Amino acid sequence: MNLMFNKIFRFLWVLFFVLLIFLDRDIAVNKIFLIVFLMVLTVITVFRILDSRNEWREIVKEENFKE
Repeated sequence: MNLMFNKIFRFLWVLFFVLLIFLDRDIAVNKIFLIVFLMVLTVITVFRILDSRNEWREIVKEENFKE
């Protein structure tokens, strides 16, 4: 499940950059869509970072107890 999510998430970032390059930014709807899409990707990224931080904290605690 996690591997599939990683692939989809990476694809969404690539899709964002492709849309940013090729969509007509003179149209207001496209601008709003790109901003909302970027905000969603940013929120997902922040939650993933926080989750990774918590996982690493647990790993460090386990390693400190072994010594």
